[in-house]
Amino acid sequence: MDEKKTLQLSIFVVCFLMFLLAGWYFFSKQKQAVDIIVDRNYDYIMKNDPIGQNANAPTDYYTFVLSWSPAFCEKQRSRYGNDLPNSLQYQCGLTQQFGWVIHGLWPQNERARRVSDHPRFCRGDLPMVPQEIIEQYLPESPSANLLQGEWEKHGACAFDEAKAYFEKQRELYRTLKLPHYELSRNALFQWLRKNNKHLKQAYLGASRNELFICYDLNWHVIDCPRSRTGY
Repeated sequence: MDEKKTLQLSIFVVCFLMFLLAGWYFFSKQKQAVDIIVDRNYDYIMKNDPIGQNANAPTDYYTFVLSWSPAFCEKQRSRYGNDLPNSLQYQCGLTQQFGWVIHGLWPQNERARRVSDHPRFCRGDLPMVPQEIIEQYLPESPSANLLQGEWEKHGACAFDEAKAYFEKQRELYRTLKLPHYELSRNALFQWLRKNNKHLKQAYLGASRNELFICYDLNWHVIDCPRSRTGY
């Protein structure tokens, strides 16, 4: 083998080994992020919630809430720097690249005039959802704390079990085509209506980096309230 071929082979071997090392590092960091999140206490304590309980409000429709993860994580990094809390590592760690993620699915009272008028904590404080269930839904809603909190605050007002609630969120999420880049509010609405036939006539909502899509009790898309008190 001549010197040129030997050099090419050496370069290939070095590059291949570097590729394997980088892959090992990346996936080990991802696994570490998952382990950090699901191996801790992710319970949500109702008494610490600033809004509190409303177990008697009716459910007239639902609001499905999506969050633009890059903007959320940028805000968290500006707050914490490189010292992110464990609860944020899976979503906002350097190895993660989430776009639109599920914030929650909220039963809503059409007569609400403030957030506390909506159904909340209808079954009080609930135990932690088993870790093996939480793990299944992290790809669409990348926080064990968020999944637990949304189940206790909202899901338990309309669903008998956490898994059924999370499955409905995933089902709605997968009916949507979502952009993989940040858009202004108006451009986002235009993109969504163009690429999702079932959203064409609907009035959508938005607040900061969140998107609101509303459904009736039969899961048909409806106009969201034009006032934020409807959310």
